[in-house]
Amino acid sequence: MFKNRIKQHIKIIVVAGLLIFLHFIGALGTIERLIVNISQPIFTKFHNLGSTWKQSSGGEVSVDDLKSRINYLEGQMSTLVVENARLKDLENENQKLREYLNFFNQKQFNYILANVTAQENFLDSVKYGQNIIINKGKNDKLIPGLAVINGQGVLVGKVLEVKENSARVCLLVNNSCKLAVSVLNQNRTIGVTEGDLGLTVKINFVGQTEKINQGDIVVTSGLEKDIPAGLVLGRVSQINNNENDVWQNINVEPLVNFDNLKVVSIVLP
Repeated sequence: MFKNRIKQHIKIIVVAGLLIFLHFIGALGTIERLIVNISQPIFTKFHNLGSTWKQSSGGEVSVDDLKSRINYLEGQMSTLVVENARLKDLENENQKLREYLNFFNQKQFNYILANVTAQENFLDSVKYGQNIIINKGKNDKLIPGLAVINGQGVLVGKVLEVKENSARVCLLVNNSCKLAVSVLNQNRTIGVTEGDLGLTVKINFVGQTEKINQGDIVVTSGLEKDIPAGLVLGRVSQINNNENDVWQNINVEPLVNFDNLKVVSIVLP
């Protein structure tokens, strides 16, 4: 058995010596190139795997670095949220301006745009929403009594008080805001509106003989100085007739959202 091992070792030495001899004389060049071409992609793959493993395990990121990256990403997210909100606000403002332009292109009115800068009595639940402050005033040729509308041309209220660069506007729901109006019924009934508890609008001085229907549209009558006829206020929402009363009790639902006023337009005479 020992002799067999010696013979195997001798064979291995002889084969190795023969391969070395054939290598030096160039007889194995084709075979060697074939082996290299086959094995190179395999060794390259193992090399890449080793590099990746080294980066993930050997180049570990510290906890402080991770916290720093998280804080950075949170900051970026907050910035994007603010920017998105700003863009949406600009989009809404541009939409309102386009509405004003479309309205005034259809109507031959002189006007001036103004931003709503404040809502008076904001913390007073009783008086809240009855007046707004705008950033136009005497320097912009505003005077008390001018009509104020939104982007759809719906009446918001009228100018109550004017300063150099600002003005107070009483909204339709303010009981101090009185307007000469007309109901678009068969007789074009006229009356005077005033706010009712800061919630709705009522029409005064409409006789019992006048036929008013729920849903009738109410517009300015043109009988009031500096306010043109045909500006829409709202629609009749409730009618209470009492034979013992001289006048009908008529409630009008405004067609404007007073809580969403950012830009308004003042109709100039």
